[in-house]
Formats: sequence, C-alpha cells, structure tokens
Amino acid sequence: MSSKPGKKAARREATPQGAAGNGRAPGEPAAAGGTMAATAVAWIDSDDPRRRQIGRVVLAGVWLYVAALWLLALDQTFDWGVF
Repeated sequence: MSSKPGKKAARREATPQGAAGNGRAPGEPAAAGGTMAATAVAWIDSDDPRRRQIGRVVLAGVWLYVAALWLLALDQTFDWGVF
C-alpha cells in the first residue's frame, strides 16, 4: 500500500471548478454553445432518428442476451434439455 494519494485524486482536488468539472457553478445552466459534455445525450434519447433506432436495437439485443442467459440457467437447474 502506498501512503501517497493517487494521481487522479490529486488532480481532482487541485481543480477548483464546479461539481460537474466544466468551469460552471453547480446550479448554473449550460450555455447555448456549450461543450460536447454539456450537450451529450443518450442514443435512445437522441434527436437523430438513426441514432435512436441504433439505441433501440442495442437495447433489444441486450434484453435478448439476458433472457437467453436466464433460460440457460433455468435449463441447467431444472434439466429441461433446451440447450
């Protein structure tokens, strides 16, 4: 174990910016010409219909993968012979 603080922790403590780390006060609204981080939106909430569709497809794929894992676990537990 090291007694020195990590480099990331030291860097975070050295910046006197707001909670978001973008130079604004925590309650201050973002400017109209803000940075990319201030205007970042999830794919599924995007204004672009193509990105929104990609987000839906990825989400559906994740749901199918999790459902297959559950089915595999139940198959192994109850010896149904599905897989």
